[in-house]
Amino acid sequence: MIRIDEEKVFSEIRERNPKTVVLNAPEGLMMKAQELALKIQELFNVKTIIIADPCYGICDTFDEEAERLEADIVFHIGHNIALERIGKNTVLINAIDDVEFDEVLRASIPTLKKYGTIGLCTIAPYLHKIEKVQSFLKEEGIEVIIGKGNQLIRKGQVFGCDFRTAFEIKDDVKAFAFLGQSIFHAVGIALSTNKPTFMLDPYYKEVSDVTEMASNLLKKAILSVYKALDANLIGVIIGLKEGQRRLERALKIKDELEKRGKKVLLLALREVKNERLIQLQKIDAFIQTACPRISMNGEIFDKPVLSALQAEALIRLLDGKDINDIFQRCIWC
Repeated sequence: MIRIDEEKVFSEIRERNPKTVVLNAPEGLMMKAQELALKIQELFNVKTIIIADPCYGICDTFDEEAERLEADIVFHIGHNIALERIGKNTVLINAIDDVEFDEVLRASIPTLKKYGTIGLCTIAPYLHKIEKVQSFLKEEGIEVIIGKGNQLIRKGQVFGCDFRTAFEIKDDVKAFAFLGQSIFHAVGIALSTNKPTFMLDPYYKEVSDVTEMASNLLKKAILSVYKALDANLIGVIIGLKEGQRRLERALKIKDELEKRGKKVLLLALREVKNERLIQLQKIDAFIQTACPRISMNGEIFDKPVLSALQAEALIRLLDGKDINDIFQRCIWC
């Protein structure tokens, strides 16, 4: 059962006495966000606004929108990092999943024992379980290494574009175990580290080897780069979301492509969707610098839509260099 840290929300409201607050949560927590909004209004008589647009991660913040809504605090729920606050008004609120991993851990032992030493990673809702899981596996004779955190991410934590806790221990382990139900994060670990990776799903009690899935995704990503190679006009997209506005990165990619003879147009979008891109008929391929998941997470595009990493691969390909290690980085954005 997922629990939002309501006491932290209430404490912030008592301390700051806001007139208006904003709640920003992923779709999976929208029901909980509605319940929390009702409690805030009843307990504090504070105007509460829920951001109903999709929220994809810690980069999907709403400080600027909050100002336009005349809100004093934004509670960003469920995408926690080592920081407690971002920007002027955003407070990060934990959403903890109390599901137990015991059953899926028992099921994973025969598989993980074959590798001897494994790396352990997870996402924010399960971080409070990671040391317990480490102890469980060690008792079964499996050596477990957890990557160190830093000022941004916590010990063993990964998120959509940052796999450094896995990447930094990849040479010390034979495989990785990912705690949770997010195929994207598990596949990301496999691609970043180039190591066998297993997803331990506590709900279905299944141990899934995502290594082949990662290999197939790599092939698709490389194919998209080759398709973009022949593009006469490339659109480089700047994300308009606060945490995805990588203007400098977009400008650098534009400059590098133009040096190699490509024509480039700069674009700006809040949501990179196929229905928006098909309006831009003169453009043959796109590069989006907002979020790597956009180019990898199942959205069907009529034309190639590369991530920033794939853009780097395209530049290497234009220079006649190999691109098979495209995702073997600790950070993808």
